Amino acid sequence: MPYSLTEDALPRDRLLTLYQRLTLDVRPHFQSDLANDLGCSPQTVARLIDTVERHLGKDAEIERGLEGRRRFYRVRSRTEAKALGYSFEELRWLAIGRDLAAPILPPGVAERIDCTLAALALHLGETDGAAVPGAPISFHAKGYIDYAPHLPTIATLRQAIAKRQVCHVFYKPAGEQVARPYRYAPGRILTMSGTLYVQGYRMADGSLLKERPTTFSVHRIAEVASTGEYFRFDASEQEAHAFGLPWHEAKRFRIHVARDAADYVRDRIWSEDQTIEDQDDGSIILSVTTTSEKELNAWVWGFGGLAQVL
Repeated sequence: MPYSLTEDALPRDRLLTLYQRLTLDVRPHFQSDLANDLGCSPQTVARLIDTVERHLGKDAEIERGLEGRRRFYRVRSRTEAKALGYSFEELRWLAIGRDLAAPILPPGVAERIDCTLAALALHLGETDGAAVPGAPISFHAKGYIDYAPHLPTIATLRQAIAKRQVCHVFYKPAGEQVARPYRYAPGRILTMSGTLYVQGYRMADGSLLKERPTTFSVHRIAEVASTGEYFRFDASEQEAHAFGLPWHEAKRFRIHVARDAADYVRDRIWSEDQTIEDQDDGSIILSVTTTSEKELNAWVWGFGGLAQVL
């Protein structure tokens, strides 16, 4: 319960109490409640509010409003778009991001994120439950990769990306049992279909120049370590505009999709330059650009005969 002052309290005590109340709790404070707690009139509260506002500085101001017939005050940041803490919108987006990433997060990490979001929500006074654990977004994957054993790899890659450090990567390609060594400049980590990948460039021994773009599956990296060298180029690829990861030069394909799967394909964007031709029987012909022919073929086969590469 908030501490209440008596009518005999000094003006400085009221001012200090009001300042603490407003700055430590960003929820709305009703004038009548403040008057009762401070032991003064509503008019005195209004004058004290003006004094507090003059001392908040350029980064904050006091919002005045009405809820029904009750006047309230609360501190608002003038840089709200840049800082989490004065608006719950950012917290809701963080919760959505948590749900989107859930399929690839190790259980322990996901639970810690839930606890952190719950603590933030309580600290900021969230009461509608929209930003706390239990958000209504979930995904049901047929299979998933446990990334808990690979967290040290991810941490090393993130540091190398941030500092542009050359890495020694020992990578085990699909179908092989022995890891191969690579000299590598990592550019960015991305996720696709529940799998984490790192994109960057291979580098020749002793060279600090990029040689060829290379993408590794993070869970197939047996070992990664910084060489202590630094590269100067941008190792991150541009945002993907084609179907799949960038494994080769762009190619154009036309896929016939039967009527039963046409709406599913039509509702989604598969490449930025895609075109869709409607057919008289309700089917469609999808034309896309891909930089991963294997991924495109696997996607087509997944329709079980309802799609065919022309």
